[in-house]
Amino acid sequence: MTTLAASKVKGDDDGPVLAKLPREPLHDRVYKELRRALMAARFTPGEQLTLRATAEKMGVSVMPVRAAFNRLVAERAVVLLPNGSVAVPQMSARRFEELVELRATLEGLAVRKAAKAITPAELDALAEISDELTKAGMSGDGELYLDLNKAFKFTIYEASRSPELFGLIEALWLQFGPFMHNYAKDVRAHGVEDCHREVLAALQARDGAAAEKAMTSDISGGAKFLASVATFAP
Repeated sequence: MTTLAASKVKGDDDGPVLAKLPREPLHDRVYKELRRALMAARFTPGEQLTLRATAEKMGVSVMPVRAAFNRLVAERAVVLLPNGSVAVPQMSARRFEELVELRATLEGLAVRKAAKAITPAELDALAEISDELTKAGMSGDGELYLDLNKAFKFTIYEASRSPELFGLIEALWLQFGPFMHNYAKDVRAHGVEDCHREVLAALQARDGAAAEKAMTSDISGGAKFLASVATFAP
């Protein structure tokens, strides 16, 4: 078997052959970054994103931003404005309740699946994230808490080994994520009540039913907190 170090391009004596790295189009990178920011509550409901300002912040031209905006509009993550800019949708109480119900159903299913498929390495990673999540909640660091909360949950959803279910959960977080910005109003109060430690313990015990119960309790408890501190659109 020929090794990479020994393999040469015919007629080339300058060095070993290196595999070509895939080139991800710029518009895909812009789209993924905006998508990540929406799920991480970096934007708030009602916030407007203009083409030019967004392009300047990201250090790109307007074209890939426009393409990303169009994709996010199709996913209902943002709404298109007449001037070509977009806005993060406001959250009504009815939409909030529906998204919470869907999240509890799908994320509960994902954690139940994960209890059977999660690896020891993933459990170790979750334990580390859980410790940091507790510290962030106690310190009142809302931005860090939201980042760690997302990392904790999506590590579990990846461990479900269900790409279709993972995609559906991502779609819900695209719509729900900006509303999580309200956790920052008093993350210490919510951080004391969240159930991530119970979720972790159930996963370590490979108890799918208990893991699902803890995750749905975490989601419903978070929703109760958000409803108590946020203002809903008419």
